[in-house]
Amino acid sequence: MLKGFFDRVFIPGVSFSLQNGRIRPGLTRVTKIAAIVSYGQPRWLAWLAGDPPRKLITRYLRLSTGRATKVTYLAHYDMNLSTDATRRRFVARVEREMARF
Repeated sequence: MLKGFFDRVFIPGVSFSLQNGRIRPGLTRVTKIAAIVSYGQPRWLAWLAGDPPRKLITRYLRLSTGRATKVTYLAHYDMNLSTDATRRRFVARVEREMARF
């Protein structure tokens, strides 16, 4: 779903432009990006699959803003086996990171 959203919203002339075959950032006023995601699978399985959501945020979205953009990516893996304790720890981590953001 996330990739589909970016495919529809991030279009040439808005989030980036092509000049002489090179991508030029279009969202240059964006200086920070934060993504908070959850996965139904464990981290090793996401890594094995190439972790497309992480790459989309930390690499491709960053191309639209410029390479100096600070990216914070927070993921709660293995939601299928998540407990109240693991969710509380993740929420606490999100609160800490967003306070620093």
